[in-house]
Amino acid sequence: MGGGYGALFRRAGAGRLAVAGLVGRLPNGMLGITFVLVLLRDTGSCAAGGAAAGLHTLTAAVSGPLWSRAADRAGPRAVLLVTGTGQTLVLTAVGVLSARTQSRPSLVALAAASGVLLPPLGAVMRALWSRTLADDPAAKAAAFAYESVVVDVVFVLGPSLVAALAACGGPPPALFCAAAATAAGCLPVAASPHLGGAPGGGGAGARTRPRPLRRPAVLGVLPVGFLLLGSVSAAEVSLVAFADGEERRDAAGPLIAALAAGGVLGGLCRGGQRERAVAARRLAGLLAGLAAGWAALAACRGLWQPAVVLVPTSLLLNAAVTAQFRVMDEVAPREALTEAFGWLNSLGAAGASAGAAAAGAVAGRGPDPAAGFLLAAGCCAAGSAVAAACRTTWRRAVPAEQGPPGVFPSRRPP
Repeated sequence: MGGGYGALFRRAGAGRLAVAGLVGRLPNGMLGITFVLVLLRDTGSCAAGGAAAGLHTLTAAVSGPLWSRAADRAGPRAVLLVTGTGQTLVLTAVGVLSARTQSRPSLVALAAASGVLLPPLGAVMRALWSRTLADDPAAKAAAFAYESVVVDVVFVLGPSLVAALAACGGPPPALFCAAAATAAGCLPVAASPHLGGAPGGGGAGARTRPRPLRRPAVLGVLPVGFLLLGSVSAAEVSLVAFADGEERRDAAGPLIAALAAGGVLGGLCRGGQRERAVAARRLAGLLAGLAAGWAALAACRGLWQPAVVLVPTSLLLNAAVTAQFRVMDEVAPREALTEAFGWLNSLGAAGASAGAAAAGAVAGRGPDPAAGFLLAAGCCAAGSAVAAACRTTWRRAVPAEQGPPGVFPSRRPP
């Protein structure tokens, strides 16, 4: 494998970490729909299932930055061991108890607890790549592109696994599978010698660590993440409404899968290339192009037209997601890098929830089922404006000290 990905995976241990990070995040794409299926089967209530899934998402969004901050202060190894073990036990308990009780409060409470204990693997992995690949820009760029590919894979493969397991044995096997994936992902990452401890050491120095939310440059990235992920959810809901308006509900899944698959392809292709432009300069342009892509979907008719438009749009989407994390990597303080990524993940999740709700309301009330695409375009246009306005702030942000170079050996041992 050449280019950036070659530079990344030639590092001893990098491939194992990349696979473990992917496996450990599969539950992110599995648990929402699994909790709906569990509560629906055991209590007969869709409302209870929706409450369980919603509480899981809400508690995960709130606890994510807190766990990420703890990773910067106490070290990521301890955080992954606590959350990975706790999440595995909670999901196993839900799988066992769901067959023995129909108590809605108990099952909903356990779903909320699983959100509290959701491991901050995304933030930990990006901070890990940033610190350990500081000596190799090509490998670092490939690692960030790979992390964006992971997000697409998780939210395509996760629901597919749930559907297959539920068809074979009901929701409990999906819960046990998610528990196993959590352990199989978190424990190898936590055991890796490359993970290290708290950056800069722990102890009394933790009280003087910089707070990322006190930096204007960091604050400027957060609304971009909210708007970008909001546009994605709005577009996905609009694809469902569009297919329904064309009287082809069965086409919604393939259209959404095409969007994710295009993102995976774009990430794989881009990660093998060397980046020539600073992420802060690229982000505003990528968001503007993505706004144009979402707007073009609103003018599509039939099923083949949106399928054609989704190809270039998905390439821009993956590039924009990667660029926003690269910007955060450039402007966040090294000692609080995991926390900064945690906040960006949390704001993205909040934006995704808001975008889905807003697009659902637009699709349900308007005469045009594809009007939600214009909402998605508006989100990206606003994000582009924010990115353009923050470029000076990002450029003036004092570059943080880079982590120790050469943490990964540059080549695999014979």
